[in-house]
Amino acid sequence: MPFNSGTRLGSYEIRSPLGVGGMGEVYRARDSKLGRDVALKVLPEIFARDSERLGRFAREAQVLASLNHPNIAAIYGFEDSANTHALVMELVEGPTLADQIRNSPMPPAEALQIARQICDALEYAHDRGIVHRDLKPANVKITPDGTVKLLDFGLAKVFELQAASPMDIATSPTLTNMATQAGVLLGTPAYMSPEQAKGRPVDRRADIWAFGCVLFEMLTGKMAFTGEGVTDTIAEIIKTDPDWNLLPATTPKQSVRRASLSKRFWQARTAQTTLPAKLHNRKPRQQSRGSCS
Repeated sequence: MPFNSGTRLGSYEIRSPLGVGGMGEVYRARDSKLGRDVALKVLPEIFARDSERLGRFAREAQVLASLNHPNIAAIYGFEDSANTHALVMELVEGPTLADQIRNSPMPPAEALQIARQICDALEYAHDRGIVHRDLKPANVKITPDGTVKLLDFGLAKVFELQAASPMDIATSPTLTNMATQAGVLLGTPAYMSPEQAKGRPVDRRADIWAFGCVLFEMLTGKMAFTGEGVTDTIAEIIKTDPDWNLLPATTPKQSVRRASLSKRFWQARTAQTTLPAKLHNRKPRQQSRGSCS
């Protein structure tokens, strides 16, 4: 049941709805204790009665709490009030990347600036054993000063660095409504890596693939993989390549392929250092393993 303006959850007063995602409803709210606006991600009551889904929601709070990076939306706390469960998150103002590229592609220079910040955020999370698993333009916000913020780590799952754990399963557009088990899809179909689309165990490379899909969409204004439905889209991912001819004439197509839509890349920093050098038509600088700029 949606909350109306003025509804209180603990010390938070609902101001207005912001959207609905695979793991809950999001509202703008006012923190009466600290006098600031926040985003409340509320798990719907029908799902709160599902102990497994509630457990996943609680794990999201733990995952986000471990991340402290300027390009990742921060979590401030977890509110449990009158059987209502909500994440208290940083309220990020500004349009999503999906909003910005809905009608036209971005100039390569502008796309590059956004891509570098996405890579920075992914690299930071990956180094801490966290995979986003649902990177897409709708989960990327651009603040008025041009800062990129990655949203909705609701599908993120801490994974073992030495051995990938069994993958989760679900439905569309963000597939999220089944118990955690091997062979289950979790993510948004158009941005899934081939192994993710097959329900196989995934690691950080699934995020790099999704980053490539996002980058392609920024440069072309078109999704890299599309179909009439979920099944057709997944088939496209597994069997075909994007239409590289859609890329701007000044964009090295091989570089975009190598920078992201390739499962051989293990680190976000690898994709990042490859792409900027090619777009600028210069040789990449020698960098240490810990560098990303």
